[in-house]
Amino acid sequence: MKGQLIRQKSTGLKGIHERLAFGILTSAFLFTSGCAKQEPVDSANETREPAEVQAGVDKALATTGDLLTYTILVDYEEGLEIGWPEIGAEIAGFRIVDLGQEEQSTDGRVEEKRWYELRADLVGSYILPAVTIDVRNPKVEEESHTELVTSEIFVEVESVLPTEGDVTDIRGLKPLEPISSSRLFWILVAGGIVLLLLGVGLILRFRRKKQGVEEVLPEPHEVAFEALRGLKKTNFEDVEAVREYYFQISEVLRTYVEGRFGLNATDLTTDEILGRMTELADVPEDQRQYLRFFLLETDRVKFAAHTPSEQEISESYETALRFVEASVPKVEPMEVAA
Repeated sequence: MKGQLIRQKSTGLKGIHERLAFGILTSAFLFTSGCAKQEPVDSANETREPAEVQAGVDKALATTGDLLTYTILVDYEEGLEIGWPEIGAEIAGFRIVDLGQEEQSTDGRVEEKRWYELRADLVGSYILPAVTIDVRNPKVEEESHTELVTSEIFVEVESVLPTEGDVTDIRGLKPLEPISSSRLFWILVAGGIVLLLLGVGLILRFRRKKQGVEEVLPEPHEVAFEALRGLKKTNFEDVEAVREYYFQISEVLRTYVEGRFGLNATDLTTDEILGRMTELADVPEDQRQYLRFFLLETDRVKFAAHTPSEQEISESYETALRFVEASVPKVEPMEVAA
């Protein structure tokens, strides 16, 4: 199920009260839906399901720019197999800043947790969609599986700016404090260094301009080639280094597409880029297929916790390099006057 975004505009104090009430009710809902710890029960009478799932956020009421941690926890008996969906593309309205997973075993059960750090840039009411976890028992001869479904989670995002007439949070200025002589000395020294560097920069720029030397910026493909060469130094035996490598190589190719073709790929999701492929009129269809394959494969590592093999790492690098090489602008030969 795709995540939903319900945009709402706040109007004065009434809007604030409504959103605060929404956040309080949402927090109460999360508490009662299983995100809070339950009261201990007698272990002799305790009956637990073979697999249980919980989902929740650390805050149901936030402001733009805040980081929210969205957590999904599956508690299951050892021997069962858990199938996690790829939910990165399902979280609409939020940017995934970071993600990770943890696992621990206790008394014949396994706790497997996945978390996502999210940031919302727009004010409004958001719904994190229900997540379906597939549970299989490989010991049963006939194929047997169960689906665990989490609840939808509501999050309200407010602006950090005060609404009209709401300026009660503005504090008065602090009284002036005298600056000690030693502190004043270092402030003057730092200011002098900054002015000196600015002066040297202006002089050098003036001289180059006077001599007719124009500052030439590198072409997008030159920047991409240099960045790709640097990524080859990654320690591919380190799992975290590999994951960071995929974030960086994805950014390299997106930056190249933006600089070369004018499509703001660094600000778009993969789905949005794929939906605007027709704007890349100068890119042949086979090259678009390379780009499509590259974006989908890197997203698997970035957002779906997929651990790539050596062959997959090599293929991602070669695909990025091949796309840049194939789309380098051709230089027209100069005509020599007879």
